[in-house]
Amino acid sequence: MQAVTLLKSSPMLYWDSIRPKTVLDVFKSPQVSIVELKTQNGEIWLQALMVKWMNSFLRFYSVNGTMNAIQVADTINLIIETYPHYTQEDFKLFFNMAKKGLFGQIFGRVDGEVIMSWLTKYDIHRDTKAQDLSIKEAEVWKKLHPAEATKGVFFHEYMEIKKRADAGDLEAIELLKPPRL
Repeated sequence: MQAVTLLKSSPMLYWDSIRPKTVLDVFKSPQVSIVELKTQNGEIWLQALMVKWMNSFLRFYSVNGTMNAIQVADTINLIIETYPHYTQEDFKLFFNMAKKGLFGQIFGRVDGEVIMSWLTKYDIHRDTKAQDLSIKEAEVWKKLHPAEATKGVFFHEYMEIKKRADAGDLEAIELLKPPRL
């Protein structure tokens, strides 16, 4: 909760304080997406914040062709449009992975096309990790709740139980509680 407060009050201080090492670190962090930041603070505020992130990333490279302000702005707008669900932790991890050369080598240029292609690779990596995590969680659930011991209900049965729970029926309330893992 302290992280979310810092994020809202001082986003650059928050940016400097985060150190995700893996996608799992990203998943464990406060899930405040850039679209939520845009909704809360406005599009111009988000774009300005992302310019700061991007410029600190671009300063890392010593290349022949550097991005001008218009190219940075265009790239940021593409990123916001394509990856609105990403968090600051996603971008911090992405930039660190890119600096390590995990998405490909630099051949004299870092521009919007290169960054967007790297983000595509990061997105595939992120989705694969999310899928692996989901499968592991499903396997744990299956072990704790074998199919033969699990009773399923049809939607109309669920709606009847929900009505009873809304009316205060304790048995129905208990039936609607999620299983403990």
